[in-house]
Amino acid sequence: MTHRRYWVFFLLFLFNVICYLDRINMSVAGHSIAGDFGLSPVALGYLFSSFLWAYVVMMLPGGKLVDSLGAHRVAAIGAAFWSIAQMLSGAAVGFVTLLLTRLGLGTGEAPTFPVSYRSVRDWAPYTERGLTVGCIQAGTLLGPALSAPLVAWLIAETSWRWSFVVTGLIGLVWVAAWLIFVSTPEETSWIPEPERRKILAERHGTEPMPEGGVGYRGLLRSPSMWGLALSQGCGVYSVYLYLSWLPDYLQTARGLSIMKSGAYTSVPFFIGAAVIILANWIGDKILTAETMRDGARRIVVVTCLALCALGMAIPFVDSLTLVIVLTIFPISFGGTATATNAALCNDLLRSRADSGRAFAFMVLGGNVFGLLAPIITGYIVQATGSFSSAFVLAGALSVIGAVVSFTMTRHTLGEETPVAVGALRATG
Repeated sequence: MTHRRYWVFFLLFLFNVICYLDRINMSVAGHSIAGDFGLSPVALGYLFSSFLWAYVVMMLPGGKLVDSLGAHRVAAIGAAFWSIAQMLSGAAVGFVTLLLTRLGLGTGEAPTFPVSYRSVRDWAPYTERGLTVGCIQAGTLLGPALSAPLVAWLIAETSWRWSFVVTGLIGLVWVAAWLIFVSTPEETSWIPEPERRKILAERHGTEPMPEGGVGYRGLLRSPSMWGLALSQGCGVYSVYLYLSWLPDYLQTARGLSIMKSGAYTSVPFFIGAAVIILANWIGDKILTAETMRDGARRIVVVTCLALCALGMAIPFVDSLTLVIVLTIFPISFGGTATATNAALCNDLLRSRADSGRAFAFMVLGGNVFGLLAPIITGYIVQATGSFSSAFVLAGALSVIGAVVSFTMTRHTLGEETPVAVGALRATG
């Protein structure tokens, strides 16, 4: 049996790498941009967060678009849009124009996770779900790990403006490759017929999956949908705090150069990529189809969120080496918790037609918290002159997320009832 579907997963991995490459560009360039435009920490926090405003607003429409147009089409449209916005950031003349290009980035990136998770549901046999999601979402950590030193080098050798142009061009190259090679499992011609039959037969597990969905209203009747969204938010808060502010923290609070801050920033993200893959591989090995449907994967989510909370110890250590070691926990296990949450959402879903919507609402919950992290951190730094309270707050939220996941993600998503099915479909 061939495994050519892995090439689709590899392209989705690159999709996420490029997405986060474009996000962290602003984080690494932020210190230089603030100097050129005379921005305060609060203004810089708003710039770090701004792409998430449009990202959050477009999340639910983006999820519905994935279900109606297909993940393969929306991936190309979104990546092309955000890559052009990224390139235009290099031409910004001040805070307002840079803010507008960041909003464009957020609009294009909004369907990224619904596309990725829906693609896993379409292309991966159920026994590969966790590992596949883990490998694809490893790109969200490898993107910053690879690009932090790359962007730092580009800025040092050219300027922060050229760093945005170059990273935007990389995205457009990906769009061309995706359009040439990927469609649906049913229509992608280079997939051998035996492998196609395996994908179509095994992607929903051992249960027949209803084609009719229940829409957003039906999904939101399940406590699990809220539990997934809230626990996702608590994990994403930590990830975005470090994604946005870690380079600046290392430059301002620890006195590192831009090149050294880029190199040190990459370390926890590299390790986090490996942790995501390993944790989800273990989950796939120990879980059966029955325990997956019962939501047992939440134990992995809870464990990761608890470990994520160790980041609150960062303000209390003096050693730079120990600081970097401690950043590994919120970045690695925060990222792993969000990836495993997506696999858990897949486990609990009962209708393929609701996939894009369910993933969109879960990611929306995550990014409502995520967009607040850079802003709140900016206010904390300006008010206190320190990052200490910001790290403690992120750790406390991780603990809350662990409790929410353990208590709420125990129910199925999207099961129809004879009484409600007609009304629910009408509102989807």
